[in-house]
Amino acid sequence: MELTVKKTNEKIGVAVSGGADSMALLHAYCSIGQDVLVVNVEHGIRGDASKRDTDFVRSYCLLNNIPFLSRSVDVPSSLLQGESTETCARRLRYAFFDELLEKKVVQKIALAHHADDNAETVLMRLFRGTGIRGLVGIGDRENYIRPLIHYTKKQIEEYVSAHRIPFVTDETNYSSDYTRNYIRNELVPVIKNRFPDFSGAIARLSSCALDADEYLRSVCPVAEVKDGKYYLKNFFGYPKILQEYAIMEIVRSMGHLQDFETRHVESVLSLAEKPNNTEIDLPFSLSCVKFGDGVIFSKKVDENFFEQPFEEEKTYVYKGKTYRFKESDELVSGVSVDPDKLPVGCMIRERKDGDVFKRVNGKTKLLSDFLNEKKLSKPDKDELLVLCSGSEVYAVLGLETSDKVKITEETKRILRIIKE
Repeated sequence: MELTVKKTNEKIGVAVSGGADSMALLHAYCSIGQDVLVVNVEHGIRGDASKRDTDFVRSYCLLNNIPFLSRSVDVPSSLLQGESTETCARRLRYAFFDELLEKKVVQKIALAHHADDNAETVLMRLFRGTGIRGLVGIGDRENYIRPLIHYTKKQIEEYVSAHRIPFVTDETNYSSDYTRNYIRNELVPVIKNRFPDFSGAIARLSSCALDADEYLRSVCPVAEVKDGKYYLKNFFGYPKILQEYAIMEIVRSMGHLQDFETRHVESVLSLAEKPNNTEIDLPFSLSCVKFGDGVIFSKKVDENFFEQPFEEEKTYVYKGKTYRFKESDELVSGVSVDPDKLPVGCMIRERKDGDVFKRVNGKTKLLSDFLNEKKLSKPDKDELLVLCSGSEVYAVLGLETSDKVKITEETKRILRIIKE
């Protein structure tokens, strides 16, 4: 049994863990004279055993004069809220690979996924709840290639045996505590006993799903991205399947497609029947808010702004925004104040219930009512800072200034609020 891989003029980063699959891929590339760099990630999960696997790959590369690069990460200490160990390991691994691609250390990353891996992935997604996209299986992404995806595990094992390729075995592969291992060790053998071409059948299903997936992605609504937030306007007017695709495209863009399941999509769709500005929490600290006939996705930032005295020369930073005050010779609506009209002891803080605000040439009203009239979404409101004294708001920074500090003919100084 031989494995056919294509030789290119590019430098290929071959992801090698030391297992039979990745060692077979490395051997196949080296046998055709491909320019490669072995990239290895030690995940910090299995202690000394994990380090021994990295040492094995390093020694093999040294013996065979193959360039080698490794990175150690600490998966247990890097878990995000709601993230599985497997997903965290994958995230850190791909962060390393993406860095190598961005710095042009390599032009492609080759991964040793095979047909059985694809079948296991489809099954795992079916059990978790998936749609057409999940049936696509292990798909390609930009600058990542999977030369062995059409070969079965048995074929790879035959290649390893025929060429006497050394490899190490990750003992956790035999533990069915992990979802993928349970499917691989417990379910797949039973299925293959009855349906020997199981992997091939799943591959054909994935191919059909890919065609449908590509079409649906081409016609689903596209989000407008602003200040790290993703706005889907007229969202609820689209057919449900296109709504689902739009959601998944956003989550993919935000880097969290793994472990985002059908139930999470359904929770977003349920906002159609909820009041405006209803917010739901999603995995990985993501949130989604209904706004008008659309939705807004954003990353929740747990950041508190502690009330601070107002000082003209001071800079204030909150949730990625920077605010400062600068003397100016011209009036700019919404961001200009007469500093001499500010009472002593003004503060900069987050908005509070009971805050009041008098718009220029308008009436005094609750700040919350004013913001609703401005049609601000909840995520936008949650990022606001105000210049105030007690409950009296003199400026919503970067948005609007009060009638009580407006510029008149008697104004001697103009202070402009700069938002960056």
